[in-house]
Amino acid sequence: MKNHDLRSPLIPVTPLAEKRAHQQAELKNSAAPTAGVAIDPRVTELEKHLQNIRRDMDEVRDNVQSIKHRLVYSAGGTAVVLGLLVWIGNSRFDQLVTLLLGR
Repeated sequence: MKNHDLRSPLIPVTPLAEKRAHQQAELKNSAAPTAGVAIDPRVTELEKHLQNIRRDMDEVRDNVQSIKHRLVYSAGGTAVVLGLLVWIGNSRFDQLVTLLLGR
């Protein structure tokens, strides 16, 4: 049998907690607002586009809601009209039969 030597890894491994603390510190430093640095014009343009997209989505949502309400009212009106026609047809069935037979 061969003798297996346990060697230390070539790449030093830092503890996870230490890595996480280092990453959070970097994030806080990079996210700190700087008053002297101007925002890139492309970023401001993208923000405007995003605002326009949100506004358009709100309009679409309102339009869809309006269409749903119109469909419900139309379906209700159609049901009432059909109900009246069935009621009239049922009460005047003998007259409808004679009318359809052409007698």
